This record gives sequence, C-alpha cells and structure tokens, in this order.
Amino acid sequence: MSGQTTTSQAPDAAMQRCIAECLDCHQICLQTIAFCLGTGGEHAREDHIRLLTDCAQICVVTADFMARRSSHHAHLCRECAEICAQCADDCDRLGQHEEMRRCAEACRRCAESCRAMVGTA
Repeated sequence: MSGQTTTSQAPDAAMQRCIAECLDCHQICLQTIAFCLGTGGEHAREDHIRLLTDCAQICVVTADFMARRSSHHAHLCRECAEICAQCADDCDRLGQHEEMRRCAEACRRCAESCRAMVGTA
C-alpha cells in the first residue's frame, strides 16, 4: 500500500486552510452562476457558465481529496489552481458587479492556496 496515508491522519493547518478556500470558492462559484443566469447577456454566455461550473466542481473534488489525505491531492491542487486563475480572470472581465468581484477574489485565494500545496506559490 505504498504511497497511501492512513485515514486517521488529520490534514495539517496549511491543508485545512486550502480545503476551506476550495469549499468557499465552490460555494461562491455556484452563487455566481445563479447571479449570471439571472443577469443574462454576457454574464450568461455558455463558456462563462461552463467555466464557473468547472471551477466549482474542481474545487469541491480537490477539497475531498485533501480531506481524505489522498496521495493524489497535489495533482488536483495543480489543476484547481489553473482553473481558478482562469475563472478569476473571466470574472474580472465581467467585474462591473460586486458578485463578479467577489467570485474573482475567491478564485484567486483558492488558486494561491492550491499553488502553495504543491509548492508553486
């Protein structure tokens, strides 16, 4: 069972912080999807909604992998950071609303935290 950790190990403080950032980003992306669909226009473009959905999903999956101390969490953290950064840029593009700025900020915090988990901050 090489490369696996025991389930009794609790995530350290940095990992707990990253899990919290991922879960926060997940929730904010879902809220932003609802806002964007209600706003319409550029906000409801298919590619933007898909990116928000991708971001929300990778964040929750990454948090799950870290919470159970999977030996694969670093791969997901790397991907999560990339998607979150892209989502933040797209939300900034539509940043005339507070909801979009809030989402961009949450995505950037999550990306930074995930990069720190893989040592590429």
